[in-house]
Amino acid sequence: MAKDSTKHALLGILLIPLIYVFVLRFDATSIRSWAIQLREPQKDADVGQEQLRNQDDEFRVSSKENSIDAEITRLKLQRLLTGKSQEDLLQNEISCIATTYSDMCVTTSAVAIHITTSNTTNLYLTGNQKLPSGTSNITILPYPRKIDLPAMKRTSPVNLLQANSTAAMPPCDVNHVVPAVIFSTGGFAGNFFHDINDLLIPLFLTSSLLRPNVRLILTDYEPWWAKKYQRVLSAVSSYDIITSPSNDAAGKIHCFPGAVVGLTYHGHLACNKTKAPGNLTTVDFLNFLHSSLFLQAHEPPESVAAQKEKPLMVLISRRNSRTLLNEEEVINLAKEVGFRVEIATPKAMSNLQSIAELIHSCRVLLGVHGAGLTNMVFLSPGSVLVQVVPWGLDWVSKAYYHRPTYGMGLKYVEYKINIEESTLIEKYPINHQVIVDPLSIHKKGYEVSKPIYIDGQNVRLNLTRFRNTLETAMQLAEF
Repeated sequence: MAKDSTKHALLGILLIPLIYVFVLRFDATSIRSWAIQLREPQKDADVGQEQLRNQDDEFRVSSKENSIDAEITRLKLQRLLTGKSQEDLLQNEISCIATTYSDMCVTTSAVAIHITTSNTTNLYLTGNQKLPSGTSNITILPYPRKIDLPAMKRTSPVNLLQANSTAAMPPCDVNHVVPAVIFSTGGFAGNFFHDINDLLIPLFLTSSLLRPNVRLILTDYEPWWAKKYQRVLSAVSSYDIITSPSNDAAGKIHCFPGAVVGLTYHGHLACNKTKAPGNLTTVDFLNFLHSSLFLQAHEPPESVAAQKEKPLMVLISRRNSRTLLNEEEVINLAKEVGFRVEIATPKAMSNLQSIAELIHSCRVLLGVHGAGLTNMVFLSPGSVLVQVVPWGLDWVSKAYYHRPTYGMGLKYVEYKINIEESTLIEKYPINHQVIVDPLSIHKKGYEVSKPIYIDGQNVRLNLTRFRNTLETAMQLAEF
């Protein structure tokens, strides 16, 4: 009996490696095939056919999933358009729209995009897309600032070409499974207002239905711009950015199942939920921006922590134009009223993450009209924007910063300077047209008004008058 037990034990030990090989090391297909052989002897050819049938089943499932994904992508692309434009897209698989600010083309069929080493990008229509009769190509400047000729001069074209005998489709070097969104970082990129207004908000709107399964192609590419907004761009797309001009000497052909050329635009620092793609508000953009930068939720003002500390005011400090000449006196006045004050210098504002965190933590943002006030996008809901309006800049101050506060859930306080508070009074007599009728100067064109009102004046605030503005801001900040 002892000998039999020993034999059985040795046999069990020898079987362990065999069990490991057959069970643990075989994949599901191998086990299934092995089981079939044990159940019924078959010829090698029969086994091979069974394996092929299994592979065919897996391929059909994969193809079906890819087909469903492609259909979902087409439906999402279609929702970027409405009305007649959407009907054209359904019929022709390509449609282009033109508005005051932007041009945009959407295609739901395959395209081949030649990323050249120059500043021109060619997109070949390779599917069933049909351009309007008699049209063999369309050129888009993919930057939503058509009203500004200087911006358009800095924007490189994207040519949409109908593949034919003279423009045959080139072979693909790289195949992508997600659609492309092509836009330019030329124009006025680098100015913070335009970065948010012309690029990041339109990109948020255009990519909203596709994120993160979309590939971004940046024309007029500037590495510093992509680095500054890396976190935001990563929240839009899970893929590396394709840049134009290309670093590849030969220039590659990238093929996509669909594409958007250009960006949709809703207005100054705004998202309109009634426009395509629909149901997106400016607050939705702010939530997206804040989450991409990992900004923490702001504590409500009635919290214990807020009651123990004075409200924080951040002052946007300007250096080259529309400078606050008595900045130190204004800071001291704000402290007298009851604020803690932090200064945001141009150098500090160059670091997106740190300035976003600072402004997100404050209750009041104060500044003279200018791009620096665009940092209002980092404020928490219910915070206060105080805008100092220089002489002759009433309309632009209202359009660019006053009106957008409503959509952002912010409170707004405005201080319009008197002519005695502007350095223009030192350059022009009191009865000069520049002083008495700024509107007539603006009618002569931006190239005439800009050197005067935008670049040519600084301000020195009347502290007695401005105290009332700060006290109003304090009252709003406390609620």
